Amino acid sequence: MGTLLGHIVPGTFFTIFAIWWGFSIAIKYYYLYYRKNNTQKSNIYYSTTTFPCLCLFSFQKNPIESYIKICCVIIGMTGEFLTGFTHLYNEKLQRKTWLFSENNMQHITMFFGFSLGSIFEILIHYKYALPDGIEFLANILAFCIEGFLFHFHLHERNEIDIHVHLLLLYAIIFCIIAAIWEYNRPNQILATYARIAGTLLQGFWFYAIGFILYFPSNDPYWIWLPSHEHILLITVIFVWIALMTCIVLFLQSILVWYILKRRYSHYDNEEMIPNSIIHISDNEDSDDNNSQIQFSQRNEQYYNETYA
Repeated sequence: MGTLLGHIVPGTFFTIFAIWWGFSIAIKYYYLYYRKNNTQKSNIYYSTTTFPCLCLFSFQKNPIESYIKICCVIIGMTGEFLTGFTHLYNEKLQRKTWLFSENNMQHITMFFGFSLGSIFEILIHYKYALPDGIEFLANILAFCIEGFLFHFHLHERNEIDIHVHLLLLYAIIFCIIAAIWEYNRPNQILATYARIAGTLLQGFWFYAIGFILYFPSNDPYWIWLPSHEHILLITVIFVWIALMTCIVLFLQSILVWYILKRRYSHYDNEEMIPNSIIHISDNEDSDDNNSQIQFSQRNEQYYNETYA
C-alpha cells in the first residue's frame, strides 16, 4: 500500500496544479477575447509559469502559487523520506541493517527538481537580477530530470512494470517538448495548453500506474500478466486517458467561459476580471520571431502589474 501511495501523491500534485493552470489560462483567454471584441485593440497573449490566486483576495499580489508548490514539494519529499527506510536482516553482515529505498530516493530527486522553478519565480517576484525566462528553463529542467530518472527506472523490472513506466516516459517527453515550445513561443496559448495537458496526463497516469501495479487487493483478477493482450489493453487505457485529459481541459474552458460570460458580460471590459490574472500587450507589431526579445519587458511589466 505504501508503494501505491508513492504514486498517488505525485499524481495528485500534477493533477491539482494542471487543473489550476487550466482554470487560470481559461480566464486569461476569455478576457483577451472579450477585450478585443469591445475595444478593437490588438491583444497579445503571453504565457507564465505561475498564476495569482484569485480566491485569496488579500494575497493576489504575492506569489502564493509558488509558495504552495514549494510546500507540496516539502510534503512529498518528507513522505518519501519517512517511508523509504527499512530495517532488514542482511545475510552477508549477519545482522539487521538500515536501508533506504532507491525508489524513494528517485522520487525525492524528482520533487526537488520541480521546486527549482518555484524558487526562481519567488526570486523574480522580489526583483532579483536573474536572466530573462529562467523560470521557463527551470520548468524544462524539472521535466528533463523527471524523464532521465524514469528512463533508468525501467532496469530489471517485469514487463508490465516496464511498459507502464515507458508510457509515463512518453508523457514526460511530451511535457519537455511542450515546455520548450512555450519558452520559444510564449505568445502562443496552444504551447501553454500543451504543457498543461502533458502535466495532467502525468497526474492521471500516476494514478493508473499505482492501481495497475499495486492494486489494494489480493484477488488474482486484478493482477496484470505480461501477455500480449494485457500490454495492448494497458496501451489502450493510456490513450483513452490522454483523450480524457484533452476533454477535461476543453470542458473546463467551456465552463469558465460560460460562467464569466454570464457574470461579467454587462460590466465594462476593464472591470470584468481582476488585473492580477491578466497579462497582455497592445503591441500590434509583435510576432513569434521576436518573442524572446520581448522577455525582459514582458517579465517586468507582468510582475509590476501583478505583484506591485
